[in-house]
Amino acid sequence: MTYPPQPGAPYPGQAGPPYQQPFPVQQQPPYQPRPPYPQGPYPQQPQPFPPAFPVQQQPPYGMPPPAPRRKGGVGRTLACLGVVLVLVLGLAVGGVVLLHVSRQRPPVQGLSSGLEGWEKVTKGLTDALAAKDEEAFLRPFAAGPTKEKQRLVFRNLVKIPWETARWEALLPLDGQLRVDFVHQVKGVDNFPIAEQYGWKVLAPDAGTEVVTEVGGVKDSQGKNSGFGYYPAPWDLYDELAVQVRDHLVVMADKGQSAELNRDVEILARAAKEDLAAWQKYGPPPSGERRGAGGFFVVLERKRDVYNKLYKGDGKLNDSLEAGVNMPIWAADSSKANPGDLLIGGSRIVMDTAGSRFTSDQWQDGVTDIGRHEMAHAIVAPLLATAGNFDGTGSPHDWVAEGFAEYMALRGKDSLARDELAAYLKGVPFDGRLPGDDGSFYSASGDQRSANYTLAGDALRFMASKYGDAKVCEFVAAQYARPQEYEQQITAATGQSLAQFQAAWAAHVRSAVPGKR
Repeated sequence: MTYPPQPGAPYPGQAGPPYQQPFPVQQQPPYQPRPPYPQGPYPQQPQPFPPAFPVQQQPPYGMPPPAPRRKGGVGRTLACLGVVLVLVLGLAVGGVVLLHVSRQRPPVQGLSSGLEGWEKVTKGLTDALAAKDEEAFLRPFAAGPTKEKQRLVFRNLVKIPWETARWEALLPLDGQLRVDFVHQVKGVDNFPIAEQYGWKVLAPDAGTEVVTEVGGVKDSQGKNSGFGYYPAPWDLYDELAVQVRDHLVVMADKGQSAELNRDVEILARAAKEDLAAWQKYGPPPSGERRGAGGFFVVLERKRDVYNKLYKGDGKLNDSLEAGVNMPIWAADSSKANPGDLLIGGSRIVMDTAGSRFTSDQWQDGVTDIGRHEMAHAIVAPLLATAGNFDGTGSPHDWVAEGFAEYMALRGKDSLARDELAAYLKGVPFDGRLPGDDGSFYSASGDQRSANYTLAGDALRFMASKYGDAKVCEFVAAQYARPQEYEQQITAATGQSLAQFQAAWAAHVRSAVPGKR
């Protein structure tokens, strides 16, 4: 996720450099400690405006919709991270950004025409992609920049292994049309997900070239807040470079092919290791809900582009963020229990300008961030609730981030102990699990690093006493039913929350000299 702040680096939400500079790691015997990857909710964004059709007023970006209050979870600081009703929401859930596009068609007055003509247009796109027929794909788009841009999009799309790829038209109104690209990447996504487009259009019977502009759904000020999982890499890059491995699809801009080709085998190994660990220790699937079977990764070195991927006109820069995993709701949630979420898959973006990719130890760094973000992606489909406005009803931050750190350092106990001592040096320790007061994603780089290290250590401590399977069962249960937090601690350890916390705190104090 992210690095500790550099001297003079802006805090989250402040203007930063165009891309993240390499983190200057100081030498520390007997190892070079890894900066952890904090992944918290994105900074709060302006409230989304309605698209080309009337919708109800929505809560600010980054906050979940109202829901009954539940015990458990924790209020969180909207500081450092990070889509069906026609509403599009970005929800902060347990240290991850949950993207959801609502696809239910409510009654709307003033529709300029029915969907029949547009369904023919979108079916033509679907058939053309399946046949890899570029000219047929381009037929609906207006000559000039729109057609030429879609030519590039098509050439990107044919490079990706699709299980499902289709376009669906929804709600034409006054010259605008919402179109969903419903897709499932083979070997990666559990279910199809939907990217939302806003087309400017003529009447579907006006001729062949009826789509005059393609983009994300915009608000009344002409801005795209990124609620529809747009732009994806195939929209943003003129030419994609794509590498496919077992359970892994990695891509970058063609100009960054050297980075992609260098890193792909390391990321493939990280994917294999994470999946093997989850298969060995994770609980069995529950109905349609199961851990992720693969990973979709985008590598990007330019910070402004990194901030724009899947986020419309771009999210606020968090100078501490080095990578992010974004779970996305399934396009069809009918297989979920009533009232539950159903995650279709995740999208991982990594900033390759950071030291994990640029240092002499880059192989270890890429392994680190790969294992960490892929761990988030594995358990993301287990999410069953979106949480509440106040942050309750979501997985505890220390559980979400602790699991990712636990997986990143699996089999590296000596390094983990060294990091615990290094990152707690000079940082107060009160004996509590980190962030249960809502401050896990601190704006202080030192404190945030300590929180990540402590969270990972808490789950390693649990594993050392009760086994890796208990850790995975606890994390899975917390994602599915976050309101049962204390009962889940007891089920995993046989102790109350207070007893487990006290035993773990004693372990930390014995492992870190000078901590009382």
